[in-house]
Amino acid sequence: MKYRINHTRRITGRAIILAAAAVVLTLALVSAGVFATYRQASEGSEAADRAAAGKASKSAEAVDVGNDLREITVDYVYSKDSIPSYTYDQICSMDVSKPSGVTVADLKLVTKHNLVGLEEAFWQTEQDYDINCLFVLAIASHESAYGTHCFRPNNLFGFGRSGYSSKAECIDTVAKCLANKYLSPSGSLYKGKTIDSVNKRYAADPAWDKKVAKKMAGFYSVISSAHNAQLEKLR
Repeated sequence: MKYRINHTRRITGRAIILAAAAVVLTLALVSAGVFATYRQASEGSEAADRAAAGKASKSAEAVDVGNDLREITVDYVYSKDSIPSYTYDQICSMDVSKPSGVTVADLKLVTKHNLVGLEEAFWQTEQDYDINCLFVLAIASHESAYGTHCFRPNNLFGFGRSGYSSKAECIDTVAKCLANKYLSPSGSLYKGKTIDSVNKRYAADPAWDKKVAKKMAGFYSVISSAHNAQLEKLR
């Protein structure tokens, strides 16, 4: 009886060992298969990455990055800094309450005679009152023949009945009045935002707006040509 028990125990022990071995072998085979699959996938991925890198390298060689960046930069500067050249009709329908975007250097291209040296004063009106400074300059140019004939001392615009301590003071006073009274919807003399609208309350001459618009068109043409010629050098 004792022999049978021991014999049974030996058989059972062997069975357990064999079963455990089978499990270990199965796990080993599974692990090997997974590893092989992973390795294949990894090698495939690396090959794909190398191929993509090769293509990217060839593409990079074909693209002049420096030139592309330069063109993008030039296009951006050109779009921001170019000054349009408007026709006479476009000037007549322009909203002169909006800034022109010109610089002091631009204004120096179109001032003449006694208005030379006042570019900063005209430009400042645009910064202070959001009015088109070329409109202000055109009025002064028309009314005083470019500052050579003032109605009163330093009165470049024939504005009011008094003189001014300086031409710069006159420019600032008239620009402020135009912006607040003539071009603002809440202004007491407001009739619209075009030169023709201002003419209804500003001047007795019915052709005043046409004369001012003609000067403005000339200013824009000169400034646009010179300004944009400099930008073209960047291309």
